Amino acid sequence: MLSETVARYLIISVVAALIAFVVTPATLMAARRFRMTDQPGPRKFHLAPVPVLGGIAIWAAIVGSLLLFGDGQELRELAAICAGGTLIALLGLLDDRVSLGPRGKLFGQVAAMLLISLAGIRVSLFSDTWINLIVTILWGVFVINAINLQDNMDGLAAGISAVAASVFFVLAVLNGQVMVASLAAALLGACLGFLFYNFQPAVSFMGDTGSMLLGIALAVLGIKLTFPTVPHSQAWLVPLFVLGVPVFDTLLVVISRLRRGKPWWQGGVDHTSHRMVQLGLSHRRTTIALYLVTAILGLVAAVIVFMASTMMIWLLVGGTLVIGMGLIYGMELLWDGMRESRLKADINITAIGGGAAFIPALEAMATVGNSVSVVLTDVGVQSENPNGWRSVDRNMILEFAVRIAEYPGSVRRIIQNTELLNVDNLREYVALMNASFRLRGRLLANMDTSASPEVLRSLRETDLIVIGGELSENVIPTLGLPEVVRALGRAKCPRVLVHADPGGALEMMESMGVVDVITHAIAPQHLQGPWHVVEDFRDSEQLADMLHSIWLKRTRKQSLLQPLRAGLYG
Repeated sequence: MLSETVARYLIISVVAALIAFVVTPATLMAARRFRMTDQPGPRKFHLAPVPVLGGIAIWAAIVGSLLLFGDGQELRELAAICAGGTLIALLGLLDDRVSLGPRGKLFGQVAAMLLISLAGIRVSLFSDTWINLIVTILWGVFVINAINLQDNMDGLAAGISAVAASVFFVLAVLNGQVMVASLAAALLGACLGFLFYNFQPAVSFMGDTGSMLLGIALAVLGIKLTFPTVPHSQAWLVPLFVLGVPVFDTLLVVISRLRRGKPWWQGGVDHTSHRMVQLGLSHRRTTIALYLVTAILGLVAAVIVFMASTMMIWLLVGGTLVIGMGLIYGMELLWDGMRESRLKADINITAIGGGAAFIPALEAMATVGNSVSVVLTDVGVQSENPNGWRSVDRNMILEFAVRIAEYPGSVRRIIQNTELLNVDNLREYVALMNASFRLRGRLLANMDTSASPEVLRSLRETDLIVIGGELSENVIPTLGLPEVVRALGRAKCPRVLVHADPGGALEMMESMGVVDVITHAIAPQHLQGPWHVVEDFRDSEQLADMLHSIWLKRTRKQSLLQPLRAGLYG
């Protein structure tokens, strides 16, 4: 009898996997037809648009397999689960299309959980039905958003959901719960079938359609999985352990963003997975490590149910809480010294700029680029420059170093607590910066009469050149070197001017004999002209988005770059 039951569950899982495997290619074509793709950006890992309708395949797999094989007294509950899952999938599909915002999604999530609760699927922790109903809805909304937050890296949400579903499946089979085992088997198959297309490098994303559907399915599994011999207070530890990775990541993100004064629901690259990549793990090793952690926590959940005494259970819970709080503290401590966001793409950027106005642009480059080289030119004694040209101040060079450092927080603390050597020679001072700090790139120094070979090599080999800030500080002196101007004119990459008045800046360059150098310009929104405009010119994130967009379009088109001319603007 047990073998027949297991065979039935196996068929459900295989059918769900096949449905997901077959339907996903159709969603790829539909997503491209309706232009529903996730565009690359400076805080994303993919470098090309990826279709986001994979969640439809997951929905078809779960609902299709359950409707085909669901029967008996559980049919009513399965129908309610399918209805709630369909509602949440439609909500996610609408959000993927038009972006409902946090309030719209929250309203739909509550409605879906209320629909499921009215069918009798609710917690039974309290004697009052209304309290149980409220707890059920809160639990469902929490899990839905926790899984939604896990959809931040190729294969992560689908893989964690697959491992969690397999744990729920084994526990349900051992406990003789047919409906729970059927839903877990369908969920496991759907995740595995879709994971074929979603594992790094992904060709399909599930979007909110899939992530919220996985969340509501896992929330229902946590509610329905019961153990007659275990008290309710201890039985609820099982879904918390099984979903330990999403729960931990949600708490980490909420605490971290509240501490930094940022909305917790907005996207970012401060999740557990991103921090593991920042620490040196590859994309695939990070996802596999989190799969294994989910499996280990599932094993702990099984121990709580079948083997542990009451004292052992609370020791496990206490130890897990201590480890979790320690990890949150440690990750936050490390994150303070890391860069908050950056694209893991092989983009090398060369920057020429000066003054405090150049800082936001440099922060944007540090977000977008894998390596940022800052060109500095020594113009000698200021009194010998009647035009007012000047070198970059030493304190400003330190600020540049902080912006392109691998661990900017640590570098700033070192600068504040250490008196650096008083070195007059710019080349020696730059060499000291490069040797003292772990920079993602280099500070490169010219002398006042000629360009250094390192600068010319950087201009030849770079993928993006950015010029901006106060032109009289470092920019015009650098562009005054003929070798630099020739190298800029021959560069095959975009040369972007980031300036509050690009027309005036181009006219100043032209008056100095520097023409046909700039190919793109980023300016404030209120300026008229052929510029790439941003709402807040001092916002490094907006500048990063624009720089990444310019680089990406150039990379795709491979077209000839047309220089901007001051004469175009009258």
